[in-house]
Amino acid sequence: MNIFKFLFSEVDDGTNDKLGAYPEKVHVRAMPERRYLKTSRIMTLVSIALLCGALILLCIIYMLSPLLRSEPLLLAIDKRFYKLEPVQPDIISWPSSMLLMEEHIKQYILLRHTIVPDIDEMQARWSSENSLLKWFSNELTFREFEAEKDVNLARMAEGLTREVKIRFVHRVDEGLWLAEFDTIEHMPEEEFPTLQRWRAVFEAGFKKHKYPNQDERIKNPLDFYVERYSLSSRAITKENKNAKFID
Repeated sequence: MNIFKFLFSEVDDGTNDKLGAYPEKVHVRAMPERRYLKTSRIMTLVSIALLCGALILLCIIYMLSPLLRSEPLLLAIDKRFYKLEPVQPDIISWPSSMLLMEEHIKQYILLRHTIVPDIDEMQARWSSENSLLKWFSNELTFREFEAEKDVNLARMAEGLTREVKIRFVHRVDEGLWLAEFDTIEHMPEEEFPTLQRWRAVFEAGFKKHKYPNQDERIKNPLDFYVERYSLSSRAITKENKNAKFID
């Protein structure tokens, strides 16, 4: 209230500063010069108010500026818990050892289940002497494979060939991995190939081996090994035939 009383008081009307004789001769009351002081005070207050308002608006715009950005977010379906979860940049966030483990598991699946028409090649690939598959497996896992190998060799004599298409390799826990792949079997007497889907559970890691010589060590320089390998069949339906997520 004191500010407005000061701005609009009649104190300035008592000044002796007049505009001159001309206004008095035409019967116009001389306006004191000090009247301009009130106008300047009002304009100063208005300017300060506008400046404060502009500063407040700038602060609001600055606070809202992060909301003007948009960041894409990829989501994946986690069918185990029926929820959406962000897709992590695996190549960036995963240690290199995890990526190497994933590639070794893929290689193990291909070595164990692919069948080509060349019997000599398959004998060398599945050899119990110094094959890569042997160095990838511990003793118990390789013995389990040898029973499977005998069945495959008998079917190879009948003309069996098998292709393998890996669908995914997923790390479940430390040392525990889950993989899913399709096998496409061709027999000479069958018109159409046989498609089967398999899910494999690995207990795998990196562990020192005892190699007979340096040449054999070079086959598995990172000492990858499979401690346990279990396989189960999966049904293929129209709904999940081309599904890319873990169902």
